[in-house]
Amino acid sequence: MCRLTCFVLAALAALCAPAEARTGRVVLVVTGDERMSDDLKQLVETFEKEQPLEGDSLALLQGAQAVLAKVNGALRSRGFYDAMAIATIDNHPVDEAAALDAIDAHPDTEQLAFALTIDTGPRFKIGGIAFRGPGPQSLPAIDMSKLGLAAGDPADAAAILTAEDRALAEFRKQGYALAVVKREVVVDHATREAEINFTVDTGPIARMGAVRFSGTEKVNTTYLQRRVPFKEGELYDPAKVDELRGKLTSLGVFNTVRVRPAKALDANGELPFDVELTDRPPRSIGFGISYETQLGFAVSGFWVHRNLFGEAESLRLTAEINHIGQGEVIQDTGFAFRADFRKPDWWLPGQDGRATAEVLREVLPAYNRQAVVLFGGLDRIISPVWQVRVGLTAEASQVARPSFPVWQDYLLLGVPMFVLMNKANSDVDPTTGYRLQLDVTPYVDFGPNNDFFSIVRLTGRSYFDVAEPGRSVLALRASFGTEPATNLAGIPPDKLFYAGGGGSVRGFVYQSAGPRDAFNNPLGGASVVEANVEFRQRFGKSFGAVAFVDAGSAYPDMLPDFSLFAPRVGAGIGARYYTDFGPVRLDVGFPLNRRDGDPFFGVYVSLGQAF
Repeated sequence: MCRLTCFVLAALAALCAPAEARTGRVVLVVTGDERMSDDLKQLVETFEKEQPLEGDSLALLQGAQAVLAKVNGALRSRGFYDAMAIATIDNHPVDEAAALDAIDAHPDTEQLAFALTIDTGPRFKIGGIAFRGPGPQSLPAIDMSKLGLAAGDPADAAAILTAEDRALAEFRKQGYALAVVKREVVVDHATREAEINFTVDTGPIARMGAVRFSGTEKVNTTYLQRRVPFKEGELYDPAKVDELRGKLTSLGVFNTVRVRPAKALDANGELPFDVELTDRPPRSIGFGISYETQLGFAVSGFWVHRNLFGEAESLRLTAEINHIGQGEVIQDTGFAFRADFRKPDWWLPGQDGRATAEVLREVLPAYNRQAVVLFGGLDRIISPVWQVRVGLTAEASQVARPSFPVWQDYLLLGVPMFVLMNKANSDVDPTTGYRLQLDVTPYVDFGPNNDFFSIVRLTGRSYFDVAEPGRSVLALRASFGTEPATNLAGIPPDKLFYAGGGGSVRGFVYQSAGPRDAFNNPLGGASVVEANVEFRQRFGKSFGAVAFVDAGSAYPDMLPDFSLFAPRVGAGIGARYYTDFGPVRLDVGFPLNRRDGDPFFGVYVSLGQAF
């Protein structure tokens, strides 16, 4: 009885157990256009990776049919309208009933091979592009060169869609805010050409209308009205709409900004706008940590209020402790406490008022410094490309050299000035474009030295996208600085130029790439020159690697004298972990022309790219 029961239970288990999933693969044979052949192979590989051919016979057949449909769609979208593609199993096309029987004829353990044979044929070209209105009225002229598509170009679907969007943008630039563009593609297999016909309904000329804000409970909407970059009644301009969105987003007080134009003009021929806003939490805190082998750890924290008085005024309090673990006593640890206040649109739109107060102690290879610094000034955004800053700074400090540990007093008054030309595509992780920055600060020392000097530095950065967009980037940086002075010896050590470290020449100790005293302590200089080359490669969504070469040195005089010594050169590799708020970087640099006292390598960990 027991044997019978066990047999029945085993039989039931075998019947109820799910059948082992069958698997298949696609064997691709492509003739014709070589570039399209490579793209199709990549397409099929990606499809099989994301949706493996597995399951029962019907699932395998449906998977093969899906691959065939994907390939046919790709061929048509790239202009191969005469392409021939057929998928078979044992010479039976997958769209015929016999294909399922052919699959069932194979053992369940065998991996099936579906043959996908493709002949791309010739690629069709654009025969002509025409615009017409919905009726007999003529259309306003647009710049056809802005479409990015012309007769003789490949009949690529993506390019046609892009041309449609650009045509719509061109009509809207002329004030036709409600314009609608529809396309019709007529394919002629005899001539192997595609005629593109765009039907345009421009609608009436529109003018800028009222802007209504909703959603915010923290920010004064009367203040937001002052940031609107146009007046009611102006000719409609989509660039002004983008500028409005940018002006609201740049305040940093909103999680989302949605600008929704009305679907119809009002009685005055104006187009109203509804702006939906979502407030960010007004307060936040954050912490950070960085590390360099020669300088040790640094930890920092901040508290920020983004909307202090209801008009996006921000107050940021920052504290940092650095040089941790590098000294023998607590006095060898550095610190900085800082308060930054920003008032947007102070006096004039696009002009921010700033004020800063800082108390600090620096413990660095070149000097020790303790100081109180006050700053007040204006930032002005002239355009999306140009930004300027001017201010007044006062500083009371004591500075001592390691080789001459006597504190010297300085009482400085300076006028910092800054000009930035920014054509990079991102402030956090740029991949294309460039930046050119000029910093000039004249100082008067009202202390015992009673000297005058200026700090002038010009820095350029360029970014080249060399492969897949945003994945492979060549980044370049060059910087030159000089300090005209009535007495070079009277320039405070902390205001001299230094090179070396994580943001300069990696592999060398911070401040050490330049003249040094008999004890290998950095002396700094009245001029500096630096150059950096870095190749950045991303892998997947979150990871990346870099290879870099850095060069640079500080020099004693106002102009670099390479006959004294050659610039220090470092090279190395690094890793990146990309987050929503920027990349986390780990770099290891090696000095290529090290001197006595230089380490064999340096390790740098921080947030953000090196430049």
